[in-house]
Amino acid sequence: MVAPRLRPDHPVVGPIARRILDALARPRAKVVALAAVRQGRDEMRRIIDNAIPSDDGGALHPGFAGYLYVTNWALGVVEAIQDLPELARHVDRIAKAEDDYMPEGPPTSPISRSMFCAWSLWDLTVGVKRESLGSILLSVGRAQGIDPLFLSLLQALIESSLGLHVHEGVVDGRIRLRELGTTQLRSCVSPSGYDGEPGELWLARVLPPPVPALDESIVVATPYVIRSPEVEMWEQYLDRTLPRTKLDDRARAYQRLMKRGLDDRYWLEYVFEAYANHQPGAVFLVGLPDVAESRPHSPINERRGALDAG
Repeated sequence: MVAPRLRPDHPVVGPIARRILDALARPRAKVVALAAVRQGRDEMRRIIDNAIPSDDGGALHPGFAGYLYVTNWALGVVEAIQDLPELARHVDRIAKAEDDYMPEGPPTSPISRSMFCAWSLWDLTVGVKRESLGSILLSVGRAQGIDPLFLSLLQALIESSLGLHVHEGVVDGRIRLRELGTTQLRSCVSPSGYDGEPGELWLARVLPPPVPALDESIVVATPYVIRSPEVEMWEQYLDRTLPRTKLDDRARAYQRLMKRGLDDRYWLEYVFEAYANHQPGAVFLVGLPDVAESRPHSPINERRGALDAG
């Protein structure tokens, strides 16, 4: 099996990553053993080469297994090196967000653990070069000669973002999702087990097939299904909001919005305030990010509820 090539335009090593690499090079540095950083190579090959896609496209799908393995590897390495001073800003912001949102999924919190982990590893950036924990790990992995297949999955996760996807039916057991901001149509598997209905709008992180032998994109976390408003209102939301990214190209502006929001916690806050209900495999939302009155748990509606109760 031929591993996908790493994109040549990936940013050069940032200053935080460079300091982490220097720390790893110190003989007596109290950091994760390099063997732990390298351990993904053989296991990733086993998952991709030997796993057989399940008939229902569920959790045993090798694409999902591969992305899940890389994510768990990243979480393990970050846990081992989190005390390094170079990561203090990342760790502090993540800890504060975890205290605020208690990301365990419904009924404890609307924020699922998988959504929070993706935000903390791949989306949250600090510093002038906007380095994420994932981009730092990619630099370390490259320096340590980790297998290109493993690094290609890591890079796909780093470059991923949430997206607004219109459900266009299920064909041959695969969910067809059309992304609002790009019009790209994907044939997907959703390991959460929720197949949905045509016309639904999903807020979801969809990743490409990890290797050419697989042709399904992967919805890598429990989808957030937006009950209202309708798709047309979301298109109007994008028209209002994309100019605020200060990017002239609409496609790039959309990607920026879905990756970073208008602030660090933009999509976490939206999900937290828009939560309406849940069932196994899906969480349901109501409202728009820029219309506070439309979100059930926005501060303005919480105050109104308190006044009505009083």
